[in-house]
Amino acid sequence: MKILIIGSCSARKDDSVPILEGFRIVQPSYYLDDENLIMRLNSIRELIFQSPRASIGSKTTYAFDLYVKAGNAYRELREKNYYRLKSALLLSNTIEWFFLSGGYGIIHALEVARKYQATFNKNIAYQNNIPYTTNLWGNMLPSILDAIISKFDPQWVYVFGSRDYTYFVKQTNAWKDRSNIKMFESTGSAGPFWLSPIINECMESILDNRLETFNNKYPGSLKQR
Repeated sequence: MKILIIGSCSARKDDSVPILEGFRIVQPSYYLDDENLIMRLNSIRELIFQSPRASIGSKTTYAFDLYVKAGNAYRELREKNYYRLKSALLLSNTIEWFFLSGGYGIIHALEVARKYQATFNKNIAYQNNIPYTTNLWGNMLPSILDAIISKFDPQWVYVFGSRDYTYFVKQTNAWKDRSNIKMFESTGSAGPFWLSPIINECMESILDNRLETFNNKYPGSLKQR
């Protein structure tokens, strides 16, 4: 059974965990078959990171660690199931985890990443003087998401994030026939703290083979109120 997770990046990032030699590293060619999409993905990333305002870091780590080790939405997962989940990602291809990102557009959890500053939120970009990138990614990310979902053909897709991130999923063809997509959409500054226990509960259910219980508890998509 293939499970696809689509999470969001985090404002806080942690690049302190190095990728050890011999461990699995994913390239965009792993999740995209279309060379044109790969080329466009890489070119937009490079364009964003050329901006001094992106504050690109020098150290590399897994995207999984960059966000999960620091993000508030992943706090409960980090405290309770970080090592179990990371091992599952490294040793099996049952779970494919992606992060929607203002800088990387979309990035696999086991892809090499560096610290940066960029956002899909116009107000945050203005307040912090960092790149606002929705205009760069807007016409492309839905196509990439459709390509990823088509390639992996998952039994379930779980989406976690604020409206700035879930927007891109809602533009996909896959969302139109969303019988196997569950979206957990947060709102406001407390959104990451609302998502945190749900993300951990979902991951724990996958790891413990209790996904049916999770799906019964959340029969449809859920929006923070």
